[in-house]
Amino acid sequence: MCIGSIVRLVEIRDEAGVPVGRMEDGCLYPLAFVPDASVGAYLLLHLGIPVEVLNPEQAREALAMRLVGDDPRGNHS
Repeated sequence: MCIGSIVRLVEIRDEAGVPVGRMEDGCLYPLAFVPDASVGAYLLLHLGIPVEVLNPEQAREALAMRLVGDDPRGNHS
């Protein structure tokens, strides 16, 4: 099973005619599969490629679930 990453887009620039996005962590990704992405959007990355623009509620829910899953004691409160 593959679990995608959720990242926030902070900048969009053109590199040789290709839209490229810079994320909060500084990483750059091509935006070819998410042409409707805008600065401030949360993107779902699969194998390093943005594949979906998440609405803010989806992003909050997914990030909250990950925080629960990251508890090293196994607590799920």
